[in-house]
Amino acid sequence: MIIDIDIGNTRAKWRLTAGGEILDRGVTDASAGDWSVLSALHTYQPDRVRVSNVAGEVVGQRLRSVIAEALGVEVEFALACPSVGEVTSGYERPEKLGVDRWLAILAGWDLFRQRCVVVDAGSALTFDFIDAKAGHLGGYIVPGQQMMVDALFGGTSNVRVNSSQVPGTDYGQNTDSAVQNGCFAMTLALIEKIIFEASDAQGSINIVLTGGDAELLLAHLPNAVVYKPELVLDGLALVLP
Repeated sequence: MIIDIDIGNTRAKWRLTAGGEILDRGVTDASAGDWSVLSALHTYQPDRVRVSNVAGEVVGQRLRSVIAEALGVEVEFALACPSVGEVTSGYERPEKLGVDRWLAILAGWDLFRQRCVVVDAGSALTFDFIDAKAGHLGGYIVPGQQMMVDALFGGTSNVRVNSSQVPGTDYGQNTDSAVQNGCFAMTLALIEKIIFEASDAQGSINIVLTGGDAELLLAHLPNAVVYKPELVLDGLALVLP
């Protein structure tokens, strides 16, 4: 049995599999450092724990210690590298590519085996482009929905935003909705522009969407966009088979 864990900046997503079948899955607060939910999986006697970690060395070491004590297993941390299988990194220094992006790239190529764009709508909004020969061309990183809202809050006096409000595309009729919906519209516009330009250049292109804000965005995007909430977890099996 294998536990795969995707540790982001704010939360960690995990799933337990055996022979390719998912037995359990969940989400926990990565910043709190409470990994008791994973410790409780000792009853399954997992023999591997594979991890993507972008939350820093301290978080990684804490997880390593907890897993070793609770499960008696050495954590395997994925790393970005120049290539895996057919896929080659487009970064000048491949090790500097975020490991979560690298895993999503690998899983995106494995999903389509064709030219595609991987969009991760998390704390940051990232785009990674893969050509028809499995070459990563590079990508974009811009602020995610909440990061944009927080930036406006921090840089503008007397703006107070209700973070629990669900964003949409309607015109805001109060400051909360004007900020939330404005930032959401900017995110959608960028995604739509990239889809249009990528498709216009060489014909249709495959798009896969993942990340915490993905479901909100999906309702406003073309039906051809494929939603894969565990794309980074899927990539762990490719880089650490």
